[in-house]
Amino acid sequence: MTRPVPPELLEFLEPFPDDVAGIGLALRTRVLGSMPCAHEIVWDATNAVSLVYAPSARWQDGVVHIATYTKHVNLGFNDGASLDDPSGLLRGTGSRIRHVTCRSVEDAAAAWVDDYLHAAPATAGFDASMGDGGTTVRVSRGPKRRPR
Repeated sequence: MTRPVPPELLEFLEPFPDDVAGIGLALRTRVLGSMPCAHEIVWDATNAVSLVYAPSARWQDGVVHIATYTKHVNLGFNDGASLDDPSGLLRGTGSRIRHVTCRSVEDAAAAWVDDYLHAAPATAGFDASMGDGGTTVRVSRGPKRRPR
């Protein structure tokens, strides 16, 4: 069973181009297909709409995240620096987080996505059944930088 899209998420994605919002929603479907019980944090941040998937309602416990920007969407792995990356797809230079940039729905549908999504919870010390299936909505204060 597919988890319904929170209405707040649709509202937050409204200013974005349809193709970019579609990439974010397609990645959401992929993540929830791999981690159906993960707690979902929907975050209307300053410069992105972010989705965080975690074993708890704390965004800091995130395992996977999706960040929708004006022209692309990043699929991020919070322990990506420790994640096996046989295809050399992960980008980032920090001590923990790595991401892949998706610029089309076809990118979001790539076969490799499931392999990385299945590996991410184990790398973070969890299994795919992590979480309570809940949703938390957060809104950052201040002006938003959104597509015009």
